[in-house]
Amino acid sequence: MTDRSVDALRAEVARLEARHGFRELETTAARHDLAGALHESGQLLEAVEQYALAWDGFARRFGSSHLFTLTCLNNLALVLRDLRRWDEALNLFGQVHGERAAMLGPAHPLTLNAANNFLSVLVRKGDLTAAADEYPAIVDACEHTFGPEDGTTQAVRRDYADVLRRLGRHEEVVRVLGTSAVWPVGRVLIGCARLLRYTALFPVAMTASRYGAELTLGVHAGARTDMGAGRELRDDDLGILCAVVDPRDLPEPYDPAEDLRATADEVADALGALGEHLAEAELELGEGRLRVRVFVHHEHWPRLSAPPSLTVDRRLMSARDRTRHDRLIRSVPHHPDQEPAARRGLLGFREGFSIRLTAAPRVTVSTTAGLDTRPAPTPSEA
Repeated sequence: MTDRSVDALRAEVARLEARHGFRELETTAARHDLAGALHESGQLLEAVEQYALAWDGFARRFGSSHLFTLTCLNNLALVLRDLRRWDEALNLFGQVHGERAAMLGPAHPLTLNAANNFLSVLVRKGDLTAAADEYPAIVDACEHTFGPEDGTTQAVRRDYADVLRRLGRHEEVVRVLGTSAVWPVGRVLIGCARLLRYTALFPVAMTASRYGAELTLGVHAGARTDMGAGRELRDDDLGILCAVVDPRDLPEPYDPAEDLRATADEVADALGALGEHLAEAELELGEGRLRVRVFVHHEHWPRLSAPPSLTVDRRLMSARDRTRHDRLIRSVPHHPDQEPAARRGLLGFREGFSIRLTAAPRVTVSTTAGLDTRPAPTPSEA
């Protein structure tokens, strides 16, 4: 929606107010359209104001339980969700769900829409356990209303699986999706590398394993994409979920005017090289035997002169697999360079290795850096 469209709708609302009055239905309907355009164009605070006025107009004309009124209230809650006013959004979505369930029944599409919106706020708020408890009921209702193979049902099921994955309940993910939720680790990392290369957004954090990857990317001046803070990008084929954040929302913010393209490309090179190595390692070790998690993190926010480090955690691999993996590192193309410190790191750790990848010589890949401040993964997460 362009600013011109917003301006045209704003002028239409003013014209109808002058002709019909502030609370007439024609004015209220136009105001609702204006609020939607404001929401789409990112003018969220004004969208809240206009939706609130439209809701008041619909409620006065039709009553608080009318479908038009509830639709307006639902749209208002969506804006509050995007503003991260979680509790207000949850309250409104709960009200919409209750009214629709009483009027249309618990399995009506509009009722299910409100329930799904409610759960989306719980997830964004970070209350994953509560969302996981509620998702089975809405999945069952969607299967009853739309059918198990319908696109809406599949989308809700994938959202449920994402919540379970983030909670580390991977065996339940397999049950919910009906297929294996395991991917080759190398393939997941190469997918992440391509995403970083395409967007050039700065990698704030990343966790990847054979259960997919979660990335948090920060905006900056040199990005190659127009994805702004609050956007999400999914790759269901690789289990990758990427969220874009504003630097000002980080515990230690950095300057979004800085050009961090070089760092993003550097990490992309390292991830790609590591992904190729792990793909060869998994082929050699055998399918499903490579149990690692890969982290990207930065220990010194907001000092960005040093790139983030890549951390490989293999502590849940068997001793035999780790030994075989160490031999593979010395034989695959992405072997350690000739720096003495890197060689000592490789030979000195039974639990892991510390190398510099030739494809990105300034990015360290290490099994030990940062692990003292991060809990070890559970057996189901490895």
